Amino acid sequence: MESFWLCDDCLFAAAYEDYSTLSLYYTTDETVKRFAGIHRGLVGLMPISADFDPEGGWGIEVFSLLPCDGCGSHLHGQRHRFTRL
Repeated sequence: MESFWLCDDCLFAAAYEDYSTLSLYYTTDETVKRFAGIHRGLVGLMPISADFDPEGGWGIEVFSLLPCDGCGSHLHGQRHRFTRL
């Protein structure tokens, strides 16, 4: 099975279809571009399923230097593993 590591923005978009936090960090124009990038990236990966357990501590990289496999963001931070179905 093929695995992908997604940033927090892509996690919320994939799991909850929630893009609301983008407006906290970006201007309106940047939010529109970021939304489009996340959506485009996730559509290209579909169908995917969460492959992590926060309680068990597996499938989560607390701090990763790798880009997000969904949106391609190079911002360092937390990544969650998803697997293609």
